[in-house]
Amino acid sequence: MIDRQDVLASVARQTNAIRATIQFVHEHPELGHEEHECSRHLRDTLAAAGLEVEQGVGGMETAFRATLRGERPGATVGLVCLYDAVTAIRPDGRVEPVHSCGHGPISGGIVGAARALAELRQELAGTLVVMGCPSDEIHAPGSIARGGGKALSAEAGLWDEVDTALYAHPEYIDTVSLESRWMQRATAVVSGSRSLTTADQPPLEAALAALETTRAHVPDDLMLERLVLDGDVEEGTGLVLRATFLVFADAEDDVEPRLAALQATVPQARWELGRVVEAVRPDDRVTAAVAGAFDTLDRDFVSNPPRLPFATDFGNISRRCPAALIGVGREGGWSFHTDEGEAQFASPEGEAAAITIAQVLALAAADLTEPR
Repeated sequence: MIDRQDVLASVARQTNAIRATIQFVHEHPELGHEEHECSRHLRDTLAAAGLEVEQGVGGMETAFRATLRGERPGATVGLVCLYDAVTAIRPDGRVEPVHSCGHGPISGGIVGAARALAELRQELAGTLVVMGCPSDEIHAPGSIARGGGKALSAEAGLWDEVDTALYAHPEYIDTVSLESRWMQRATAVVSGSRSLTTADQPPLEAALAALETTRAHVPDDLMLERLVLDGDVEEGTGLVLRATFLVFADAEDDVEPRLAALQATVPQARWELGRVVEAVRPDDRVTAAVAGAFDTLDRDFVSNPPRLPFATDFGNISRRCPAALIGVGREGGWSFHTDEGEAQFASPEGEAAAITIAQVLALAAADLTEPR
């Protein structure tokens, strides 16, 4: 097995590449499935370190797979790389891509870990795979239309030959998340005609029903994501409603009943259903390897963290291979999805988080690739 201090020394030599990647990603904010510049930069950076790079995997143009093969036999460990921006809605209605969710440090950390292990290829067992997954942010138009990159990569079978998947994200604490929520996107479509003289307008009635339905629920259980009424302005002309909801549940068996209850509130609708986002499934062995990495860094690992209050399509990956969703903490946390958060992730604190991500991923991957 590779000496842990050698891994850390190799990560330390990647500081310039980590910093350059964070800077590039922050200077090129791109929404989901549109991350052409960031995807290219990451592919080029990993290829320059000796990884074999494939573009457009899983039928996603901005997805990629970069493979590092060690000189000794062993297992395959996959790392999730993110590089899309948040869809920020400004007070004047402008939509602006902003890196306020930590994807700069995540990309930088992935580059640092992969380059560090590439330096140690002669001692590395097994195979390291960096999976570039576009469209993590669920509210981007591309994500709504096509789905998130992690779920799509799982559906495409990209994780079928991977023995372990690791996904690290800036968080409030150092941990491996053991629970998250289930989720499904559902869109109600109601067509009809506009009336300037009567209230008999099915799309408008359905819009009001959608608002009342979400008002009656706890926001964490049902969210009205988008409400769009579109049509002509003349009497009798076409009018259409598209109301998009996010349905959340704590258990798989609760998703369908909640969806049915929602559909009953807008019975005149035609429903378009997205894929189910599955809850994360933890694995004791992978969690132990990550905890060991944090211990090497003399950081306090939280073994029993609170449940994540949201859904993540990394859950779909974790149900196809043993996996860990790793939180890399910062005292006081991060201001996610705000301009303050954007500044934090582009700051020296963001760089420090990226270095920790690189250290944890490199240490855990070096452990998990060892033959059992």
